[in-house]
Amino acid sequence: MNSSRKVRRLIPVIATALLAVALRAPAVKAADIPPLLTTAQYKALVSFVEKLEKLSNTPATAAQKATYEGQLENKHDAAVAKSTALFDRGKKAAQLESDRAIRTGVGTIRQTEAGELAALRRDYDARMNRAATNYEKAIGRVEDAYDSRNAALAKQVSRLRKQKANAEGAVRKATIQEAIDRRTKRASENRKLQQEEIADVKAGYRREKAAIRSGKQSATRSVQQNDAEAIVTLRNRVKRIYNSSVRTLQSRRVNQLNDLESKLNAGRAAIARMPAKS
Repeated sequence: MNSSRKVRRLIPVIATALLAVALRAPAVKAADIPPLLTTAQYKALVSFVEKLEKLSNTPATAAQKATYEGQLENKHDAAVAKSTALFDRGKKAAQLESDRAIRTGVGTIRQTEAGELAALRRDYDARMNRAATNYEKAIGRVEDAYDSRNAALAKQVSRLRKQKANAEGAVRKATIQEAIDRRTKRASENRKLQQEEIADVKAGYRREKAAIRSGKQSATRSVQQNDAEAIVTLRNRVKRIYNSSVRTLQSRRVNQLNDLESKLNAGRAAIARMPAKS
């Protein structure tokens, strides 16, 4: 199996691991935000409402009731402000963790892409080198074959010329010359055939190089497209996790506000039950 295919099969594994581990971070960090009921503001409101409940049967003047009402609203507002601050803090933490997850994920994908593209370059460079080696061998085989043929013809021509020089009679000399001419013509034809075969080999080599370059470009585009899609998938999943975290925070805050409103109403009811004191 070539190295580029090995690297290509790693991308889904890395993406899966990244989404299974890194993308859980926003929810984990959001969970680090303390509950409202553990805060001093919430405890102060609860404590004050409990105090008002205990004073609900104690006579109080209008001024005292107004003071209690003001203190109750201040403590309620402080608790509401704390709830808002916790919500904003949780939302910010979720956003920071989402940004971190994207940076980590994109960095991992790009790092993997760089390794895969390097493997592709090595693979296609090796193919190009093999094609060049095969081309040189093919040219050598053609040249050797025709060199051997023409060398044999040249020997025959040399021998025939000697025979012609020693021959007696015009007819015999003419016969030998015809044999020489045939071999000379054949040698000329061989040179043309050699040029044609070499041209065919060169054309085939050009086609092979073009196919290798095209394959490399196609494989590179495929890697880059797959990685771009992986990044889009990563961003979309991070966004969904962030939105889910924010919805959880919003739901928690609504429950907190309802609870605080209930505490406020309980305190007001306790104040209203206080007998009037002249």
